[in-house]
Amino acid sequence: MYKVMLADDDYPVIEFLNQELPWDELNLKLIGYAEDGLSALAKAQQDMPDILITDIGMPGMDGIELAQHLKQLHPGMRTVILSCHDEFHYTRQAVQLQVQDYVLKESMEIEEIVQILKKLVVQLDEERIEAKKNQGFMQSVKQNQDVLKEKLISKLLHAPIFNEEEWYDKFEKFGVSFSGKPYLPVNCYINQYDKQMKRFQSEEVLAYAVSNVVEEILDQSCEAVYFRLDTKELLLLFAGPGIKRNSAAEFDMQPLREIQSAIHKYVRINVSYVIGEHYSSSIKSLKKEINTLLELSDQRFYLPDGVITRVNQVSVPFAQEHIFQYYAEVSDALGKLLMDETTEQIDETISGWFRFFVERRFHPEELKSFILRLVMDQYVKFRSSAQYFEYTLSQERLHQAILSVESVFELEVWLNQFWKSLIESISMMSKRSRRMEIIKAQKYVLTHLDQKITLEDVSDKLHLNPAYFSRLYKKETQESFIGYVTRMKVEKAKEWLETTNKTVEEIAYHLGYDNKSYFNKCFKSIYNMSPSQLQKHFGSKSFL
Repeated sequence: MYKVMLADDDYPVIEFLNQELPWDELNLKLIGYAEDGLSALAKAQQDMPDILITDIGMPGMDGIELAQHLKQLHPGMRTVILSCHDEFHYTRQAVQLQVQDYVLKESMEIEEIVQILKKLVVQLDEERIEAKKNQGFMQSVKQNQDVLKEKLISKLLHAPIFNEEEWYDKFEKFGVSFSGKPYLPVNCYINQYDKQMKRFQSEEVLAYAVSNVVEEILDQSCEAVYFRLDTKELLLLFAGPGIKRNSAAEFDMQPLREIQSAIHKYVRINVSYVIGEHYSSSIKSLKKEINTLLELSDQRFYLPDGVITRVNQVSVPFAQEHIFQYYAEVSDALGKLLMDETTEQIDETISGWFRFFVERRFHPEELKSFILRLVMDQYVKFRSSAQYFEYTLSQERLHQAILSVESVFELEVWLNQFWKSLIESISMMSKRSRRMEIIKAQKYVLTHLDQKITLEDVSDKLHLNPAYFSRLYKKETQESFIGYVTRMKVEKAKEWLETTNKTVEEIAYHLGYDNKSYFNKCFKSIYNMSPSQLQKHFGSKSFL
């Protein structure tokens, strides 16, 4: 609907138009009325009309002056003049203002006003359609330009440079002239890209929203050009003041802050920057500098959101030690949280371990594999130990969720939320279970894997007859209690064989087995291979 405002110091006229005009049928909404020009101007500044119907002779500010002010604020506004005066000078002023109609009150009929408004609605509709076409055309042109620029950068990075002059001509078409100017590359990338994709639901729309803001700020504040590297990243090329300038140490970061602030304000997205080390005065040196920036994608994993930093501050080597030597310790700490069914210590425990990961700077792929293994092991353990555990997840979806995480801080938040949701599901399962004795027995087993566990011992702790407890457990889980104990101990043994240097004898001892042969027999009954064979297999993969 289009918005209409009435301005007339003759209140009966306002009342007449308000009540007699079929506003809804005309696709119009009366947003207000005023009895003098100044009041009308103040109201219009709060809610601008598409159509103004105004008297000429009003106190304070007449209708002609009111129309002049509002036209400056909203050039596309339509104006209809009502007047008791038919003098020529008023008509002339109205024509100069491009007033759409001039109606004498003495001869005014409601049908006349209706026809005028219908005509104005048609004009406004046509303008709106044309504006959308133009906007779509401009957006299409801009997107095509972005695609051409993206292809140019991609070709620069992946193709050999034979003719430098040819490359200079190509870049000059997009506003990058190496004639007397060096350029400094800056990598701009979107933080938490997957989260933003859920909001925008289209890579192209998200990329357009960001590049549109970047282009506007660059046009206003500095001599620079942007190129899309892909939907997640932009390359900004900032022109330097002179050909002799090489070091980027004195580069003014203010334009980056302005872009960062504008993107956050208008599209609610955080971006980060890595600034190149040197200005480049040739296409070959620029290619080298850009490649240096892009080679830092793994190191960016440890940068917080919204950071502005330089290449030399990002180029920090990763840890040489293998992260899986800490697996058993982390698994036990987080597994205990699940068994205790408490969320109170989750933040502190996970935060503590992630501080450790950040200090050590493990390679991002290793850390992601570590977290994936941790999550899947604990999930499988609790799912297999509880018949009523209804929390389900797709391993493929979980794998994709972890791999798509782009920073260690984002990974920490993800694991924290996942662990809490897992505990909530375990708690719900416990509350819904018809046999709390089964849950208590399983918890006891998981917290006493280092001890000998007998049916009689657990029955006694539950104050149940051993024969009754045995039948109850089998009925509720379709597995014998001793079978469950053996399975949990063997699964723990497998975890240690894969992630530690413990010998088979040490593992058997730590799991409460006095007889190594019996331990081997139990292990082989579940995994169809001996502990030594499994250890040899994983030893060849160099986990440690």
